[in-house]
Amino acid sequence: MKNGKIFRHLLGDRSGAIAIEFALLGPLLITMMFGVFQSGIYLQNYNAVRSLASDAGRLVMIQDQKGNDMANEDIQSVVRGVAVNAPYLLNTDRLQVTATTQATSRVTGAKEISVRIDYTPSDILPFVDLPETTISYTRPIFVVDAAPAP
Repeated sequence: MKNGKIFRHLLGDRSGAIAIEFALLGPLLITMMFGVFQSGIYLQNYNAVRSLASDAGRLVMIQDQKGNDMANEDIQSVVRGVAVNAPYLLNTDRLQVTATTQATSRVTGAKEISVRIDYTPSDILPFVDLPETTISYTRPIFVVDAAPAP
């Protein structure tokens, strides 16, 4: 008889229900929150790679107008140097920059340089086995030689 009272009392007791629910759902909610942070980091890195490619194009065109013809290796090293500073703050160990002069340009009278930037964002969820994602962005740069003055 005494065991029956205790069993009915435990069935009606709700004092630990919240702790048990949190123990079951808490890890899932925390993992989802880290997933949102990971998505934000990915989007920030994607925007940084695109902006870095645009800045590389401006840099090459400005240097060409000043009379400095940059080799592909120079472009690659300058872009890598700019990438580590604000506002980009990219990790150079995860960054690959390739500059290639195209054999035939799509614009008549211009030299076409293709700058490709590959970046692998860091993963803040090491306990979740996600495939590694690489952000790739390619931008053409057209450099037109100035016409001689008449």
